[in-house]
Amino acid sequence: LKLPSSPSGGPAPPAHERVPRGSMARRRCGTRALLQWTGLSFALYQPAVIFAWDKDGHEAIGMTTMSALSQDAVAEVKHLMGGRDAVDVAAWAHKVNKKYPWTASLHLQQQPTWACKGVDSSVCADNKCLLKALKHLYGRLVHQQLATIDWGGLSLTDADSVKYLINLIGDLHQPMHLGAEPDDMGRNLMVVFRGEKMSLYDLWDRGITQAVIKDSPGFWWGGWTHVQRTRVEYEKDGAEWKKDGVAMFDRWADETARYLCDNVYKNPVTGHPLADGPKDGRGAVIIDEGLFEVWKREMLSKMLVAGARTAIVLNAVLQHREGEPKLHAGTGMVDIEGEEEASARAPVHGRASDGAHGPHLAQSTGILAAAINLAIFVVIGVVFIQVMRRWQGRDSVLAADKAKHHDGGKKT
Repeated sequence: LKLPSSPSGGPAPPAHERVPRGSMARRRCGTRALLQWTGLSFALYQPAVIFAWDKDGHEAIGMTTMSALSQDAVAEVKHLMGGRDAVDVAAWAHKVNKKYPWTASLHLQQQPTWACKGVDSSVCADNKCLLKALKHLYGRLVHQQLATIDWGGLSLTDADSVKYLINLIGDLHQPMHLGAEPDDMGRNLMVVFRGEKMSLYDLWDRGITQAVIKDSPGFWWGGWTHVQRTRVEYEKDGAEWKKDGVAMFDRWADETARYLCDNVYKNPVTGHPLADGPKDGRGAVIIDEGLFEVWKREMLSKMLVAGARTAIVLNAVLQHREGEPKLHAGTGMVDIEGEEEASARAPVHGRASDGAHGPHLAQSTGILAAAINLAIFVVIGVVFIQVMRRWQGRDSVLAADKAKHHDGGKKT
């Protein structure tokens, strides 16, 4: 599978930059590569819980983000996350949703009608919607009141706000997160893809991503998530952000809403409404491989752009905070899986303690991986030697038998 052509047409990133960033990504990538190296089926290593745009997709966005951040920004992000990065917190907001269900609305910008005239942000009860949440969180970090949200007694730290921004900017580029109310944002429009029936929302949230991973795991884990793939858009968006600031959130939402109308609700291959397409016996719209290929390319492109734009926003936050007290680490979200451990690791006295996180983790992970590789190499070497000995012994026996028959023939 070739990487879909980026609008920038930029060259591939240098080889040393193609490794997915983040400790979680390194562990996953290394494990899969190890399984493939030993000849085991990739299917043997499947997570018990299937995640897609809300996990695998967000990790891809996070990798792109980390490739675009300045060195100072990378250090600050790791300081805030207790040694982790944008990849490692990919599923954080979804863990928050499970603990506090009302926060799920922060990931969505429901459209009231099928107007197809760009984004309509009028549906936003109590400011609890995607665009208001983005402006509120960015405002918290730069000391500007851009939108107010009642968190119901929850106390967000600066680190929580950064993690939310990382997650929500990704959601802003998932078309169905700006779906229309008449079909419940695509949840009421059923489709069938490769024999599996699901909603249009679920197809975009997990179905396409999982199909790419299943079809081409080497591509997915091969380091395609680099800002160089979307360099032109990154530079253009960065310049526009410097000029227009948070108004870019509305512009990016408008872009997603128009894409949804013109290329999802309308079949981009046939030009006809998707709902009017061929259906199976149960009334679900059939998604063929031609349409899948188009949507796959667009989805991968959107993930790259989302990661680049996340980096633009984080860089802007950190530049705005120059000369001010450092952003606060830790979390105000209690009883969130994994957050207690992260808070315990979070540096409190600035970047002097940063060095104890990333390099140490990478070193210990590398030592473990080297030990595993060495053990497997030894086992394979022993098996190989035994096989060769048996093979050579068999050749010796055959040669002796042949000589015996030859001598016996002479005597007669």
